[in-house]
Amino acid sequence: MGELDGITVFKIGGDPYTRDDLTIMEPACLRALLRERVHHTIEVEIYPILLGRKKMPAKFGLQAELIMDVWTKRGLSTEDEDVLWCKKYISLAAALRAGKKVELDEVLPVPFNDDQMEVVLRLIWERRSVRDWLPKPVPEEMIEKILEAGRAAPTGCNLDIVRFVVIKDSREAKMVWSDIPTPMDQCVLIVVCYDARIYPTVGHDKLVPHNVLYDCAAAADHMCLMAHALGLGAVWLSCTEKTAKNFAKKYRLPDHIKQALHIAVGWTAIGSIKSLRMPLSEMIIKRQQS
Repeated sequence: MGELDGITVFKIGGDPYTRDDLTIMEPACLRALLRERVHHTIEVEIYPILLGRKKMPAKFGLQAELIMDVWTKRGLSTEDEDVLWCKKYISLAAALRAGKKVELDEVLPVPFNDDQMEVVLRLIWERRSVRDWLPKPVPEEMIEKILEAGRAAPTGCNLDIVRFVVIKDSREAKMVWSDIPTPMDQCVLIVVCYDARIYPTVGHDKLVPHNVLYDCAAAADHMCLMAHALGLGAVWLSCTEKTAKNFAKKYRLPDHIKQALHIAVGWTAIGSIKSLRMPLSEMIIKRQQS
Protein backbone atom coordinates (compact mmCIF):
# COMPACT_ATOMS: atom_id res chain seq x y z
CA MET A 1 0.00 0.00 0.00
CA GLY A 2 2.88 2.41 0.64
CA GLU A 3 1.60 5.95 1.05
CA LEU A 4 -1.89 4.66 1.82
CA ASP A 5 -0.82 2.96 5.06
CA GLY A 6 -2.73 4.48 7.97
CA ILE A 7 -4.78 6.82 5.76
CA THR A 8 -8.42 7.32 6.74
CA VAL A 9 -11.15 9.17 4.88
CA PHE A 10 -12.57 12.26 6.54
CA LYS A 11 -16.32 12.52 7.07
CA ILE A 12 -17.79 15.91 7.88
CA GLY A 13 -19.10 15.91 11.44
CA GLY A 14 -18.33 12.25 12.13
CA ASP A 15 -15.70 9.58 12.61
CA PRO A 16 -13.37 8.94 9.65
CA TYR A 17 -13.71 5.86 7.47
CA THR A 18 -11.00 3.20 7.50
CA ARG A 19 -10.13 0.90 4.60
CA ASP A 20 -12.32 -1.80 6.20
CA ASP A 21 -15.27 0.61 6.32
CA LEU A 22 -14.84 1.43 2.64
CA THR A 23 -14.64 -2.25 1.73
CA ILE A 24 -18.20 -2.92 2.93
CA MET A 25 -19.79 0.41 1.97
CA GLU A 26 -22.70 0.42 -0.51
CA PRO A 27 -21.25 1.06 -3.99
CA ALA A 28 -23.49 4.09 -4.60
CA CYS A 29 -22.32 5.65 -1.32
CA LEU A 30 -18.68 4.77 -1.95
CA ARG A 31 -18.91 6.34 -5.41
CA ALA A 32 -20.35 9.54 -4.01
CA LEU A 33 -17.72 9.64 -1.27
CA LEU A 34 -15.02 9.23 -3.91
CA ARG A 35 -16.31 12.17 -5.93
CA GLU A 36 -16.77 14.31 -2.81
CA ARG A 37 -13.23 13.64 -1.54
CA VAL A 38 -11.75 14.33 -4.98
CA HIS A 39 -13.70 17.58 -5.07
CA HIS A 40 -12.87 18.83 -1.57
CA THR A 41 -9.34 17.48 -1.10
CA ILE A 42 -7.94 17.78 -4.65
CA GLU A 43 -10.06 19.87 -7.04
CA VAL A 44 -10.61 22.76 -4.63
CA GLU A 45 -6.98 22.70 -3.48
CA ILE A 46 -4.99 22.07 -6.65
CA TYR A 47 -5.47 25.37 -8.45
CA PRO A 48 -4.22 27.59 -5.59
CA ILE A 49 -1.27 25.17 -5.27
CA LEU A 50 -0.42 25.41 -8.98
CA LEU A 51 -0.72 29.20 -8.85
CA GLY A 52 1.66 29.35 -5.87
CA ARG A 53 -0.97 30.73 -3.53
CA LYS A 54 -1.03 27.74 -1.22
CA LYS A 55 1.44 25.17 0.07
CA MET A 56 0.70 21.59 -0.88
CA PRO A 57 -0.33 19.38 2.09
CA ALA A 58 1.97 16.42 2.73
CA LYS A 59 -0.87 13.92 2.22
CA PHE A 60 -2.42 15.77 -0.71
CA GLY A 61 -4.92 13.55 -2.53
CA LEU A 62 -4.34 10.41 -0.45
CA GLN A 63 -7.90 10.23 0.92
CA ALA A 64 -9.28 10.04 -2.61
CA GLU A 65 -6.54 7.64 -3.67
CA LEU A 66 -7.46 5.26 -0.84
CA ILE A 67 -11.11 5.22 -1.93
CA MET A 68 -10.09 4.64 -5.55
CA ASP A 69 -7.83 1.80 -4.47
CA VAL A 70 -10.73 0.14 -2.63
CA TRP A 71 -13.11 0.86 -5.52
CA THR A 72 -10.77 -0.81 -7.99
CA LYS A 73 -10.05 -3.85 -5.78
CA ARG A 74 -13.79 -4.38 -5.35
CA GLY A 75 -14.03 -4.79 -9.12
CA LEU A 76 -16.29 -1.77 -9.64
CA SER A 77 -16.32 0.09 -12.95
CA THR A 78 -13.33 2.36 -13.53
CA GLU A 79 -14.30 3.53 -17.02
CA ASP A 80 -17.41 5.60 -16.34
CA GLU A 81 -17.09 9.34 -16.91
CA ASP A 82 -17.25 10.35 -13.26
CA VAL A 83 -14.67 7.76 -12.19
CA LEU A 84 -12.31 8.76 -15.01
CA TRP A 85 -12.63 12.36 -13.77
CA CYS A 86 -11.63 11.17 -10.30
CA LYS A 87 -8.69 9.18 -11.66
CA LYS A 88 -7.39 12.24 -13.52
CA TYR A 89 -7.32 14.39 -10.39
CA ILE A 90 -5.83 11.59 -8.29
CA SER A 91 -2.99 11.17 -10.83
CA LEU A 92 -2.33 14.93 -10.80
CA ALA A 93 -2.13 14.90 -6.99
CA ALA A 94 0.27 11.95 -7.08
CA ALA A 95 2.48 13.75 -9.60
CA LEU A 96 2.63 16.84 -7.40
CA ARG A 97 3.52 14.77 -4.31
CA ALA A 98 6.34 13.21 -6.34
CA GLY A 99 7.72 16.68 -7.08
CA LYS A 100 6.79 16.61 -10.76
CA LYS A 101 5.74 19.66 -12.72
CA VAL A 102 2.07 19.57 -13.61
CA GLU A 103 0.56 21.50 -16.50
CA LEU A 104 -3.16 21.59 -17.24
CA ASP A 105 -4.36 21.63 -20.83
CA GLU A 106 -7.94 22.59 -19.99
CA VAL A 107 -9.51 25.27 -22.22
CA LEU A 108 -10.54 28.55 -20.57
CA PRO A 109 -14.08 29.88 -21.14
CA VAL A 110 -14.54 31.67 -24.47
CA PRO A 111 -17.27 34.32 -24.91
CA PHE A 112 -20.09 33.35 -27.25
CA ASN A 113 -20.39 35.25 -30.51
CA ASP A 114 -23.49 37.34 -31.25
CA ASP A 115 -25.34 34.53 -33.04
CA GLN A 116 -24.67 32.06 -30.24
CA MET A 117 -25.69 34.58 -27.60
CA GLU A 118 -28.94 35.23 -29.45
CA VAL A 119 -29.78 31.53 -29.20
CA VAL A 120 -28.94 31.47 -25.48
CA LEU A 121 -31.08 34.51 -24.74
CA ARG A 122 -33.93 33.14 -26.83
CA LEU A 123 -33.85 29.88 -24.89
CA ILE A 124 -33.74 31.60 -21.50
CA TRP A 125 -36.44 34.19 -22.19
CA GLU A 126 -38.83 32.22 -24.41
CA ARG A 127 -39.14 29.12 -22.26
CA ARG A 128 -42.49 28.98 -20.53
CA SER A 129 -44.60 26.59 -18.48
CA VAL A 130 -46.93 24.47 -20.63
CA ARG A 131 -49.80 22.50 -19.11
CA ASP A 132 -51.78 21.38 -22.17
CA TRP A 133 -50.48 18.88 -24.70
CA LEU A 134 -51.50 17.07 -27.86
CA PRO A 135 -52.12 13.31 -27.55
CA LYS A 136 -48.92 12.62 -29.47
CA PRO A 137 -46.07 10.40 -28.28
CA VAL A 138 -42.74 12.00 -27.36
CA PRO A 139 -39.92 10.10 -29.14
CA GLU A 140 -37.50 8.16 -26.96
CA GLU A 141 -34.53 10.10 -28.31
CA MET A 142 -36.10 13.37 -27.12
CA ILE A 143 -36.74 11.97 -23.65
CA GLU A 144 -33.12 10.83 -23.48
CA LYS A 145 -31.86 14.28 -24.48
CA ILE A 146 -33.99 15.83 -21.74
CA LEU A 147 -32.62 13.36 -19.17
CA GLU A 148 -29.07 14.03 -20.36
CA ALA A 149 -29.67 17.74 -19.79
CA GLY A 150 -30.68 16.93 -16.20
CA ARG A 151 -27.57 14.76 -15.81
CA ALA A 152 -25.41 17.70 -16.93
CA ALA A 153 -26.81 20.05 -14.26
CA PRO A 154 -24.52 21.25 -11.45
CA THR A 155 -24.57 19.18 -8.27
CA GLY A 156 -23.39 20.25 -4.84
CA CYS A 157 -19.91 18.91 -3.96
CA ASN A 158 -20.09 16.67 -7.05
CA LEU A 159 -22.26 14.16 -5.19
CA ASP A 160 -24.62 13.29 -8.07
CA ILE A 161 -27.58 12.57 -5.81
CA VAL A 162 -30.29 13.17 -8.45
CA ARG A 163 -32.27 10.22 -9.83
CA PHE A 164 -35.07 10.06 -12.44
CA VAL A 165 -38.27 8.06 -12.80
CA VAL A 166 -39.77 8.24 -16.32
CA ILE A 167 -43.50 7.54 -16.53
CA LYS A 168 -45.29 7.13 -19.87
CA ASP A 169 -48.16 4.93 -18.76
CA SER A 170 -51.25 7.02 -17.98
CA ARG A 171 -52.28 4.58 -15.24
CA GLU A 172 -48.92 4.94 -13.51
CA ALA A 173 -49.09 8.71 -13.98
CA LYS A 174 -52.14 8.76 -11.70
CA MET A 175 -49.79 7.83 -8.84
CA VAL A 176 -48.21 11.29 -9.09
CA TRP A 177 -49.99 14.24 -7.50
CA SER A 178 -49.74 17.67 -9.16
CA ASP A 179 -50.38 21.02 -7.55
CA ILE A 180 -51.98 22.14 -10.87
CA PRO A 181 -54.50 19.98 -12.82
CA THR A 182 -52.55 18.23 -15.59
CA PRO A 183 -53.78 15.85 -18.36
CA MET A 184 -51.46 13.03 -17.37
CA ASP A 185 -52.54 10.87 -20.32
CA GLN A 186 -51.09 13.33 -22.85
CA CYS A 187 -47.58 13.83 -21.53
CA VAL A 188 -44.50 12.11 -20.19
CA LEU A 189 -43.75 12.55 -16.50
CA ILE A 190 -40.20 12.74 -15.25
CA VAL A 191 -40.15 12.43 -11.48
CA VAL A 192 -37.01 14.05 -10.10
CA CYS A 193 -35.78 12.21 -7.01
CA TYR A 194 -32.64 12.02 -4.89
CA ASP A 195 -30.70 9.24 -3.18
CA ALA A 196 -31.10 9.91 0.54
CA ARG A 197 -28.19 7.61 1.47
CA ILE A 198 -25.55 9.93 0.08
CA TYR A 199 -25.72 12.92 2.42
CA PRO A 200 -25.34 10.87 5.64
CA THR A 201 -22.37 9.09 4.05
CA VAL A 202 -20.40 12.31 3.61
CA GLY A 203 -21.89 14.22 6.58
CA HIS A 204 -23.87 16.75 4.56
CA ASP A 205 -27.12 15.72 6.24
CA LYS A 206 -26.02 17.76 9.26
CA LEU A 207 -24.24 20.57 7.43
CA VAL A 208 -26.32 21.39 4.33
CA PRO A 209 -29.40 19.10 4.18
CA HIS A 210 -31.29 21.62 2.02
CA ASN A 211 -28.81 21.20 -0.83
CA VAL A 212 -30.56 18.03 -2.02
CA LEU A 213 -33.47 20.15 -3.25
CA TYR A 214 -31.15 22.66 -4.92
CA ASP A 215 -29.59 19.83 -6.93
CA CYS A 216 -33.01 18.55 -8.01
CA ALA A 217 -34.10 22.06 -8.94
CA ALA A 218 -31.00 22.61 -11.07
CA ALA A 219 -31.64 19.34 -12.92
CA ALA A 220 -35.30 20.26 -13.46
CA ASP A 221 -34.39 23.66 -14.90
CA HIS A 222 -31.89 22.11 -17.32
CA MET A 223 -34.52 19.60 -18.45
CA CYS A 224 -37.20 22.26 -19.00
CA LEU A 225 -34.76 24.29 -21.10
CA MET A 226 -33.88 21.25 -23.21
CA ALA A 227 -37.56 20.41 -23.71
CA HIS A 228 -38.15 23.94 -25.01
CA ALA A 229 -35.14 23.71 -27.32
CA LEU A 230 -36.60 20.49 -28.75
CA GLY A 231 -39.91 22.20 -29.53
CA LEU A 232 -41.74 20.56 -26.63
CA GLY A 233 -43.70 22.09 -23.80
CA ALA A 234 -42.82 21.35 -20.19
CA VAL A 235 -43.91 22.37 -16.71
CA TRP A 236 -42.28 21.96 -13.32
CA LEU A 237 -44.79 20.65 -10.76
CA SER A 238 -44.61 20.35 -6.99
CA CYS A 239 -45.37 17.61 -4.51
CA THR A 240 -46.04 17.65 -0.80
CA GLU A 241 -44.28 15.42 1.68
CA LYS A 242 -47.47 13.34 1.95
CA THR A 243 -47.96 12.95 -1.81
CA ALA A 244 -44.28 12.11 -2.26
CA LYS A 245 -44.62 9.29 0.28
CA ASN A 246 -47.77 8.05 -1.45
CA PHE A 247 -46.00 7.96 -4.82
CA ALA A 248 -43.00 6.14 -3.37
CA LYS A 249 -45.31 3.51 -1.88
CA LYS A 250 -47.45 3.05 -4.99
CA TYR A 251 -44.47 2.98 -7.36
CA ARG A 252 -42.52 0.73 -4.97
CA LEU A 253 -39.47 2.93 -4.82
CA PRO A 254 -36.59 1.84 -2.56
CA ASP A 255 -36.72 3.52 0.84
CA HIS A 256 -33.65 5.65 0.07
CA ILE A 257 -35.14 7.23 -3.09
CA LYS A 258 -37.12 10.38 -2.29
CA GLN A 259 -39.25 12.47 -4.65
CA ALA A 260 -38.45 16.19 -4.90
CA LEU A 261 -40.67 17.34 -7.82
CA HIS A 262 -41.74 16.24 -11.26
CA ILE A 263 -41.80 17.57 -14.82
CA ALA A 264 -44.53 17.01 -17.38
CA VAL A 265 -43.36 17.07 -21.00
CA GLY A 266 -45.31 16.85 -24.26
CA TRP A 267 -46.27 18.48 -27.54
CA THR A 268 -47.81 21.88 -26.80
CA ALA A 269 -51.51 22.01 -27.69
CA ILE A 270 -52.06 25.77 -27.50
CA GLY A 271 -49.94 28.91 -27.28
CA SER A 272 -49.75 30.67 -23.95
CA ILE A 273 -48.90 34.21 -22.90
CA LYS A 274 -45.34 34.15 -21.64
CA SER A 275 -45.10 35.48 -18.08
CA LEU A 276 -42.72 38.40 -17.69
CA ARG A 277 -40.64 39.54 -14.75
CA MET A 278 -40.56 42.62 -12.59
CA PRO A 279 -37.77 45.15 -13.31
CA LEU A 280 -34.27 44.01 -12.37
CA SER A 281 -33.89 47.14 -10.24
CA GLU A 282 -36.69 45.83 -8.00
CA MET A 283 -34.97 42.48 -7.54
CA ILE A 284 -31.54 43.72 -6.46
CA ILE A 285 -31.19 44.12 -2.70
CA LYS A 286 -28.66 46.66 -1.49
CA ARG A 287 -27.05 46.87 1.91
CA GLN A 288 -28.75 49.35 4.18
CA GLN A 289 -26.60 52.20 5.44
CA SER A 290 -26.27 52.33 9.23
